[in-house]
Amino acid sequence: MRLIKSLSLEEVEEYFLQSGEKKFRARCLFTWLYEKNVSSFDEMTDFSKALRQKMSDDFILSPLTLEDCVVSKIDGTEKYLFRTQDDHYIESVFLKNDTTDEGRLTICISSQVGCAMGCVFCQTAKLGFKRNLETGEILDQICQIRRLTGLKNNNIVFMGMGEPFMNYENVIKAATIMNYTFGFHISVRRITISTCGILPQIERFIDEGHLFNLALSLNDTLPEKRKSSMPVENKWPMHELASLFAKKLPRAHNRLTIEYVMRRDNISREDAARLKKMFRYSRIKLNLIPLNTRDMSERPGDGAINAFLSELESADVPVTVRKSLGLDIDGACGQLSGKKYDAVNSINS
Repeated sequence: MRLIKSLSLEEVEEYFLQSGEKKFRARCLFTWLYEKNVSSFDEMTDFSKALRQKMSDDFILSPLTLEDCVVSKIDGTEKYLFRTQDDHYIESVFLKNDTTDEGRLTICISSQVGCAMGCVFCQTAKLGFKRNLETGEILDQICQIRRLTGLKNNNIVFMGMGEPFMNYENVIKAATIMNYTFGFHISVRRITISTCGILPQIERFIDEGHLFNLALSLNDTLPEKRKSSMPVENKWPMHELASLFAKKLPRAHNRLTIEYVMRRDNISREDAARLKKMFRYSRIKLNLIPLNTRDMSERPGDGAINAFLSELESADVPVTVRKSLGLDIDGACGQLSGKKYDAVNSINS
């Protein structure tokens, strides 16, 4: 059966027309799905009983099932583990104390089950790639968390499990549905898609004129060093990405955020100098992220982070340091699902 949340407005309109209904009902359906966030077709009381039954026969409403939830005692961050219908596991994180913007409620969502990109610092990479998420599975993460918490987020980041631009069509479709003026109604400026640097899809994204925020995970300033931690550097080097942004971004409406995970070995004075030189555009900002791991041997201390930040102060771009949230609950994506897969494999063996 198809997932109702995988359908765009145009696809739902066509479904209703083929069912002998008026196309305006599509907007009513999206209001039920994403604004009222119903958990059953029977709750859609302005539809006839026969139509509700037909939709129930034709579609799956909620493809995800809550498997686990952990809450940080430090900052209130909530991490959710969902099970898919084919018994895979994905994670979503609800950041209620997002210090980058007062009043911001952020949901960090997954776009794939596992990931094929192989970044050595990423827990999801250890799971390997299993499959892409459907549009409905991406959107249902938001619906589930809103229903479980009773809160409506106003910010979305595709920064969970998986590489969003390796699931381009479903991710863009999901982001577009989030932005509809009926339903979620989340501003394009509040939707960020993070990528490790899939150059062809980044170019396609800019050329197609999407207005969602774009974030690039850089994490090193030396090509050979980046190759050792992010294999994507072998295929799409960061100097090619820099050239693309120099060519395309001045004419685009997007703001690019360079995400830089700080380790003990990548925050030298020389790293700061290379970062300042690499991207010199008015619509780019640097987001520095302390490595989120319980292995404190790789995580830089506050003194080293402050020294690195001081070196970057002369850069002609905004620089922020993201506070690591959820450190006591395995907040980095892949940590909770990895434990679940280990437990399942242990039982099966």
